[in-house]
Amino acid sequence: MWIPYDIRAALKAESSRDSISLSRADIRTREFLVGFFLRNPVTQLWELDLLVPGDLPLAGPEAGGMRISLHGNEGGKLAEILCRLDAASAEEALDRAHADIERRIQRYLVETGRGMAIAGWRIADMAHGARWRCTPFRPSAMQLDFAALAPIEPDLAPVVGLFQRARNAPDAASRLLAGFAVLHAAASGHAALARSGAEALRVSEEMLIHSGALNAPEDLLGLGLADLIAVLRPHHDRLFAPDGVLAPLADGLPAQKHLSQLANLADLVAHRLIAAEIRARSSLAACRAAAAGQGVEV
Repeated sequence: MWIPYDIRAALKAESSRDSISLSRADIRTREFLVGFFLRNPVTQLWELDLLVPGDLPLAGPEAGGMRISLHGNEGGKLAEILCRLDAASAEEALDRAHADIERRIQRYLVETGRGMAIAGWRIADMAHGARWRCTPFRPSAMQLDFAALAPIEPDLAPVVGLFQRARNAPDAASRLLAGFAVLHAAASGHAALARSGAEALRVSEEMLIHSGALNAPEDLLGLGLADLIAVLRPHHDRLFAPDGVLAPLADGLPAQKHLSQLANLADLVAHRLIAAEIRARSSLAACRAAAAGQGVEV
């Protein structure tokens, strides 16, 4: 089952509906608490390879009026960064805090040479007791009939390798690049995806809900594969500089959220195409086996 790995575009309410409604309606500047959970992309643990001597407050003019503190886990490794700041909404507080913390994480990354990432966040409106959270979905383990699953066929393996890169990538840009490549291969008639049903594919409401792209600004519902590629193309191409190398972009959180929606959708559609190809091949193989048993060629 395909699941979205990047849900930055969604905030899950964790307090009463009344407190959320009061916070949404309040346009006054007031205090918010934003906490960022941190992740080691190598170990996948929610901690960084940085030791923190207890709770460590940070101060300085570069904080832009925010009160920032670093917090370690039981092992003393940095696991969360908390920001207290004044803002008029949860989204404004998150955008401002994220812009600061992302650049701090980048500085720590350069200083140490270690991999580091923001795993998710929590937000609290201190005036209304409203709380939200955005953390990756952690699915339960699945059971497979291992004996019944043959290896991917050699001609399809390179395409599945692209999808594997999309599934394994920790960032939306990389997932968009890899997922887009699968979509492009299917639309351009790659022989390995000849039975994927690419020509009949349409973006459904279920796909948009599942990928978190239902509220994307583009009109995606009902698009065929060629039209979906046309929508994704400028977002894909802007990731490259004119000379073909990756572009150094400075996207803020709203742009990152949008990219995550499109990357999720490209990732999901790539999975649907590959899964349809495998089902078609399995069905054809079963028909041939049955026909062979009856002495008929298929």
